[in-house]
Amino acid sequence: MSHQASTLYPTLSSVPDSALRSNSDLQLILEMAKLQERRLDPDSIIVAMLRLLAQMRGLNGGRVSVPDPSGVYLEVRHSYGLDAHHMTSGGYTVPLNQGVTGYVMRTGTIGLVADIQSEPIYLTRITSWDERYLGPIAFLAVPILAEGRPIAVLAAQKDGAHRHRFDDDLMLMRIAAAMIGQIMRIERFVSQRTADLVTENQQLWRSIRQNGLAHGIIGESTVLLEALKQAGQVARSEAPVILLGESGTGKEKFARLIHQQSDRRERPFICINCAAIPAALLESELFGHEKGSFTGADATRKGKIEAAEGGTLFLDEIGDMPLELQAKLLRVLQDRQVQRVGASQVIPVDFRILTATNVNLRQLVNERRFRLDLYYRLSVVPIYLPPLRERNGDIKILALHFLNELNHRYERNVTLENGVLRRLESFDWPGNIRQLQNVMERAIVMAEGLIVTATQIALILQDESTVQLHQPDQTSTDVLLSAPHGLSADCEPRHYLKVHHTQGHAIEKALRDSGGNQSAAARRLGMTTRQLRYRMSKLGIDAL
Repeated sequence: MSHQASTLYPTLSSVPDSALRSNSDLQLILEMAKLQERRLDPDSIIVAMLRLLAQMRGLNGGRVSVPDPSGVYLEVRHSYGLDAHHMTSGGYTVPLNQGVTGYVMRTGTIGLVADIQSEPIYLTRITSWDERYLGPIAFLAVPILAEGRPIAVLAAQKDGAHRHRFDDDLMLMRIAAAMIGQIMRIERFVSQRTADLVTENQQLWRSIRQNGLAHGIIGESTVLLEALKQAGQVARSEAPVILLGESGTGKEKFARLIHQQSDRRERPFICINCAAIPAALLESELFGHEKGSFTGADATRKGKIEAAEGGTLFLDEIGDMPLELQAKLLRVLQDRQVQRVGASQVIPVDFRILTATNVNLRQLVNERRFRLDLYYRLSVVPIYLPPLRERNGDIKILALHFLNELNHRYERNVTLENGVLRRLESFDWPGNIRQLQNVMERAIVMAEGLIVTATQIALILQDESTVQLHQPDQTSTDVLLSAPHGLSADCEPRHYLKVHHTQGHAIEKALRDSGGNQSAAARRLGMTTRQLRYRMSKLGIDAL
């Protein structure tokens, strides 16, 4: 290198520690400091700092170069004033073992070339100057340090029209490099932390999916995984959990999952469906009875509550429990004692209670068909289980699962024709998973040959669409769709409504009011986007 044309500072300590020469220097530092207070992305802040160096100090073509992943080259990551025509065939990279920038990166020292046109070490690969200016162009480069080691290089050019001292220029660039280094360290920390969080989140959801699969809960939709996450969170506690959702959404599977992940997993899991047992027998089934306490009681018998000692009692369809039994159940939950029918003594019991319902208990409370005190005792932690039509992507997964399972059961090798899964996904599934399983079994059993055709599925679904679930009148429907205590509005249980031609006007109006946005129109109508599209298809309504 020509010593007359350039100077390379061997150490940082060799830079003169002279005072800053003017108020403009202080103003430049202040403006760069202000940039770090703004809510901008790191690239925007660094580019803005390079712009200030150019506009306020004449340090043009500013660039920050960092090692590429291979460690062989330095690549320009941030720049100001460098366009494509400033690049040679080398592009935005320079070899790490060559040039002034590479020297600064390797040694951590400061590089200064007074005239780039007469300095052999300067590569002239990334250069910006006005070709009309014939005077010397200087090149300045300072290391960006982290813990005393160079992690990048800040470089710029200066033409002869700017008469500031090189020492002052380098001092300002060192200050800018320190600021940029801080920004880069913060960016690296945030990026690494974000990557760690993403990895942890992926591992969490993978664990949740695997946990669900272990208990027969199949699916990958966001709403299902959220329900699985909530179930896992409350499993180790003793808090009563109420599972909310339509019939066929897998409430018993969720209850078993909670039990298996609790500290009571080694003790019994006792399940009873309050809607499946006549009211006259439900009391004895729950609380047990003494011999001779009523006609047919020829022996003393424990009830389900006693059978759940040390374990979990799951009461499905709790909304169908008669009021008089609700009072007795509340007493058991409060006193932790049970009294058999016909007995005079009480028996201590220790169990955790889980309940489930497909109706709105708050509405039953308003109608005086369910005790308010029992409602609050049972609904400490509500978990909403989404209907199948809201589980995007899960219909296909479940259909293929049932296909494999049923092929094994019936010793067949049936496959699905193209279009079958699409038709299954377009159906509303008022009976949820149970209905899907029924449809798949019917299709496989009745398949001619080894293929379930789209036509066959269409006929089955047409037949299924004639099934109407019992629905309350329109006035009470609005009340039933209100969120129970403890649920957000986003978790409201939605009931299946049969498509009727009178719905067409409301759907068209909602689409017009929403500017054709189907998601917004669905929210106006209180249904999911899938439900809206299903009804549009049925009613022949075109998208706006």
